[in-house]
Amino acid sequence: MIDIVLEGMWSPIVFILVVLITTLVAYILYKMGNPDYKRTKHKGEPFISGNRPPKDIRKIHVAGDNLFWGFTEALKNYFEPLVKGHNGKLNDYMYWVVITLAVLLIYIYLVV
Repeated sequence: MIDIVLEGMWSPIVFILVVLITTLVAYILYKMGNPDYKRTKHKGEPFISGNRPPKDIRKIHVAGDNLFWGFTEALKNYFEPLVKGHNGKLNDYMYWVVITLAVLLIYIYLVV
């Protein structure tokens, strides 16, 4: 039995072949599509159960607060402390990312 170990190996030729094969398969699937399909003037409009969208799109706009209401309500005890901890300053978020990454790397170095 032959074992092929690819761990730690980077082969640009294999990468290019995979990209080319994937592109070829995507093109073949594209060509297998319906050749009689014609684009209409309504192409790209949202599908609202077969109804035409109103002229004023704000009439059907659903805000993010309403869209995720059930999700945030179910996890209210989790989200409330997170919202209180956010001050909107990007520097503070980046400090937390760097500190968390440093702690994680130290843990990995000491344990693994």
